[in-house]
Amino acid sequence: MDNKIEQFKNIKGFLDHAEGEFLYKLARTYCKKSFAVEIGSYCGKSACYIAAGCKQNNRVLISIDHHKGSEEQQFGQEYFDPKLYDKETNSINTFPHFQATVKKFRFAETIIPLVMTSQSASKILSDNIDLIFIDGSHTFESARNDYQLWSQKLNNTGILAIHDIYDTEAEGGQAPKEIYEKALSEGFILIDRVKSLVALQRST
Repeated sequence: MDNKIEQFKNIKGFLDHAEGEFLYKLARTYCKKSFAVEIGSYCGKSACYIAAGCKQNNRVLISIDHHKGSEEQQFGQEYFDPKLYDKETNSINTFPHFQATVKKFRFAETIIPLVMTSQSASKILSDNIDLIFIDGSHTFESARNDYQLWSQKLNNTGILAIHDIYDTEAEGGQAPKEIYEKALSEGFILIDRVKSLVALQRST
């Protein structure tokens, strides 16, 4: 499995390989009771790391994304990628790339995609989740909503992972950091951190 994980570093995406390995270890360690959820899939990079850990425990990952791209990925914006632009709909569409990634690494039975908004998915998924990875839109409104919608759905030993935690605005957007600090103020404790990825667990 470790050899396979090394291949994930070449998948299109913004997740650092060390952060991906951290997600894999979190899924392998904690995804044993129910299932994992990720908010924000892009082209499937983080999904593969999490799924690799889930698969070892015969668990699954629910991967949630509307696949229309985040604000900074739209036409004319900083992270616009023409390879993800659908000329027929004149919009970003990352889902075909996500599907290709899942197929390439043979995770069709482990990764279950939900092509919808975070809010819509929260209404149909049950509680008692083992691992929730928040890496969706980084606007303050979206990050706050993701935290409010999903943090209460963890089981007693569940892990809340949040990506793109930056100490200063010069390093990156501050919305993920805000919800990280909110989680700490509401009874979560920091389990570990790898680069910009933190793992939290509710204190008992």
